[in-house]
Amino acid sequence: MSNWLIVCLLMSVAYAMLILIYYVAWLFIPKRKKNHGLEPKHGYTILVPARNEAANIEACLQSILLQQYPSALIELIVIDDNSTDQTATLVQGIAQDNPHFTIRLLQAEKLKISGKKACITAAIKEATFNYICLTDADCTRETYWLKAIDESVQTKPTQMVYAPVFFSSGNLFEQSQALEFMGLVGIGAAAIQLKNPNMCSAANLIFRKEAFLTIGGYAGNEDLASGDDEFLLHKMFKFYPNEVYFLKDDRAIVKTSPNGSLHELTQQRRRWVSKSTKYENRYITAILVGAYLYNFSIFWNFVAGFFIADLWPIFMAQIVLKMFAEGMLIYAVLRFFKQAKLIGLLPIVEPFHIVYVLIIGIWANVQTFTWKERSLK
Repeated sequence: MSNWLIVCLLMSVAYAMLILIYYVAWLFIPKRKKNHGLEPKHGYTILVPARNEAANIEACLQSILLQQYPSALIELIVIDDNSTDQTATLVQGIAQDNPHFTIRLLQAEKLKISGKKACITAAIKEATFNYICLTDADCTRETYWLKAIDESVQTKPTQMVYAPVFFSSGNLFEQSQALEFMGLVGIGAAAIQLKNPNMCSAANLIFRKEAFLTIGGYAGNEDLASGDDEFLLHKMFKFYPNEVYFLKDDRAIVKTSPNGSLHELTQQRRRWVSKSTKYENRYITAILVGAYLYNFSIFWNFVAGFFIADLWPIFMAQIVLKMFAEGMLIYAVLRFFKQAKLIGLLPIVEPFHIVYVLIIGIWANVQTFTWKERSLK
């Protein structure tokens, strides 16, 4: 018992310290303010990979067309990845209705390619402007999104920018996802600030076309279903460690919707976790494995506590310490997104999250999963 107590204590302290380091790093990321003296300068090619997104594509494109930014400096490329719905037709209609914008539709079927990374790579090669904004077809943004990005690019050396992504939530299931995702955004941003990047989101990722081609794009991981964001971040940071950063500007937020069902949620998370053993930086894999073992120890102490009463105090200490550390980070991130009230869900969500992490961690690496009507692994 004493040895197990020591192991649990060490894991708890290590985990809490790691999260608190991320918390401090998040606080040290400078929050950008509007710069009224800077006029739009750079042109941006906005890439929107889309597969069966007829329900979302119009709102996504309209939010881009409404940007307070010169239309001559915006090129919009939608890459239709072999959709079986009306995605392509809707894009063509929007292009016809907005002749003063450059809106291009690339179709993977005609290019004889398939998969998100192949589609993005093909579109980047066609891009007119050197700055690429990568986003998802189910995302929207406010009217000063591109202006905020350009102000940042103008004021500091930039090869890649990870900008904030927010889950618009309604019911308890969606709010729970938003709470978790805000934690992931905070960790990803803090890790970049600490010069040891781990995660980001392709829903709001900006980079230079020249830099993408210089580092070889997705070469080396093009066969993996996921990682069009994180693997690119790692390669970009390896080449340009001082020109990759998180943009802490609420005008640059991209909004998307959480999963509508438990099945969709598990499929998405399995896709995310499936790349966990593929990182070149083994430090990231070690952190993920350590976090998994820590969550397992909490679960074990809870279950075994019904038979060995001495394990209950250990379980309680672990869960309290975990919630305290995570709560500080998540609350700070929620304040940035003006969603601080969601922190009240943490005691409710935490137990379910531990079980979910344990299940998805194994499930994602032993079985195929479905995403966008494709069977992937």
